[in-house]
Amino acid sequence: MSGSSDGITRRGLLAGIAGGAAAAAIGPRLSFAAAGRARVIRVESDKVWSGDARDPRVVAAMIDAGVMALAGAATPAAAWRRFVKPGMRVGLKINLLGRPLVYTAPEVTDAVAGGVISAGVKPGDVIVWDRWRDHFGPTRYKFGKGRHGESIEAGGRYDAARMLKGSKGTAPVDTIAADRTDATISLPVLKDHGTSGVTLALKNLAFGCYDHYRSAHDNNCDPFIAEAYGHFVTVTRVPLIVLDATEACFDGGPRPADRGRLWRENAIYVAADPVALDVVGRKVIMARRAAKGLPDTTRATRHIETAIRMGLGVGDQSRIDVVTVRV
Repeated sequence: MSGSSDGITRRGLLAGIAGGAAAAAIGPRLSFAAAGRARVIRVESDKVWSGDARDPRVVAAMIDAGVMALAGAATPAAAWRRFVKPGMRVGLKINLLGRPLVYTAPEVTDAVAGGVISAGVKPGDVIVWDRWRDHFGPTRYKFGKGRHGESIEAGGRYDAARMLKGSKGTAPVDTIAADRTDATISLPVLKDHGTSGVTLALKNLAFGCYDHYRSAHDNNCDPFIAEAYGHFVTVTRVPLIVLDATEACFDGGPRPADRGRLWRENAIYVAADPVALDVVGRKVIMARRAAKGLPDTTRATRHIETAIRMGLGVGDQSRIDVVTVRV
């Protein structure tokens, strides 16, 4: 997609970025919402793909550029240190539900793991994970040690003492997030969803980190998604979100039946505010659906508006600065 075709307002690169991002990373969990504005960095490149394979060097450069822009830092290592610190245990929450066609690309995960480790986090203190063991197949992820020495594993064990008490039921949170890591970096995919309209930053943690109750999908997954995310940030920190939009899904999600539902957006989105990121991502997906002659499903994404009312982030598009970086 070209830089001007998604209908999103572009702002000046690096203008005033550092303060909000650093506060969100190290300070109070929802300080980005209190600041009144949010920033979403879109990094795009026409060099992502070499045939049907992503170029890992290009993807890594895109992610470093996005983190630097969000942090307002001059080097990748300095940027990553705005979000994680030596001595921390860090979980990278990937999204494999759309397998085998669309899931968090290993090239994205490798680059984020490398960035976290460059900030001084020990490789053995980084866990790449998704909740369901059977979601790892068929994917390109292999259990065990990753390229940087990080651990790749499945969740599925729950901390009953860290219980979401939602308006329609209770749900325990995964122990990887609650007990084995100090912070979670979320790595969702730009993807539509047949029930909730979209599945982006909010849903990646709400459904990906909880043993949800039967009625969680009712009413387009609302209010479960917002309530679960609101609970999650009382359990652990979410300093950074890196959304994989190298290849995205505009229809048939979360697990599309064929490649005709996908398109190469050739982008990475980086943010600290999950609501702002979901508002931006929703607009991109709806624009693609419109271009394909499909109906707008914004009404199904009501969980985003619930998250706005709960104060989980900035939802007013006039207060979201979208910065485009090209690699």
